[in-house]
Amino acid sequence: MKTKRILITLPLNYGLNEMVFESSLTRKQISISNPELTELSICEFCMLSRERLLAVKGMTPETVAAIEHLLTEYSLRFGMSGEELEAYLKQYYEENPREKEFYDLCDKMCNEIPVFDEKNFREKLGRELNGNPLGGNKLNDLGWQRYHTVREAYLRQPLFLRLFGSRKARIRKAIEDASVIHDMFCRLVTESCIDTERWYFEHREMERTKE
Repeated sequence: MKTKRILITLPLNYGLNEMVFESSLTRKQISISNPELTELSICEFCMLSRERLLAVKGMTPETVAAIEHLLTEYSLRFGMSGEELEAYLKQYYEENPREKEFYDLCDKMCNEIPVFDEKNFREKLGRELNGNPLGGNKLNDLGWQRYHTVREAYLRQPLFLRLFGSRKARIRKAIEDASVIHDMFCRLVTESCIDTERWYFEHREMERTKE
């Protein structure tokens, strides 16, 4: 009988669901919801000890025992070393050469085609949106628009605030209201710019690939 194996580079929850499909256990018995674990791969998960898992919030002895039983069916266990897992992955690829070719091709494509750097683009745009309007980069005079937003918020305050509020309190309230509007505007602009820039980036790369 052929030994059952699983691709240990898969995300944990996806991998467990794949394994439980051919098991007598249910998904509820091996369910994991703690983000500390769900972000791991099966490989990283198998490196943890049984004691370490029991110390994680939400992991009961019954759940750990069920998962341990499921791992055993696929020749895995808790507390495996890096060398053992590397040998396991090598054996898996030897038994599934087509998958090895596919993942090698994916790695090659990812290395050859540049990936849109959303983090740096977001940070740069954030500096422009929230920068000093007198600093040279006004981004369509956003600072001037923000000034008029504060001015309008100040002039259009309710009657009771204009009658009983001090000038300092009114200015502070106007700035707070304008800041909420400005922050919401910046979020919308940022997400819109990121989507647009990603689209142009990906299509530029596609055209270069065709050439």
